[in-house]
Amino acid sequence: MTSALTLFYVAVGDEGKSGPKIGCGDSLVATETGPVEFTNQIEASMIALLDDDEQELGGSGLRNALASSDLDYVSSTVKGDSVSVELSGSVSSGGICDDPRMIGQLEYTAMTAAGTGQAQILVNGEKLEEVLSAK
Repeated sequence: MTSALTLFYVAVGDEGKSGPKIGCGDSLVATETGPVEFTNQIEASMIALLDDDEQELGGSGLRNALASSDLDYVSSTVKGDSVSVELSGSVSSGGICDDPRMIGQLEYTAMTAAGTGQAQILVNGEKLEEVLSAK
């Protein structure tokens, strides 16, 4: 299948004007890639998001809180209205405001790709929230 992928980035200080509001008064903003060929949309979307190591998306002003993390897609499972995505590697957070940004980028990208209303992100078998709180 060939289609554009929807990836989420952060509008810092946007207060929910451009998309779902997350911690520290930021918004998540949906962006689209060019046409991509894939067999698994969740896998393709997560890899595209995780492979982006730029701090900012082009000249858009949108921030990529995942840029300094070294994460790889392992697998995903959809059950009912929930998607679970397993990642491996290391998470690098720039602080308390980056945590909800990273969680939001990953969860919304996964939910959109899977067509679900909920997402759980696991890193090396642990919930992303727990990995971040342990930092």
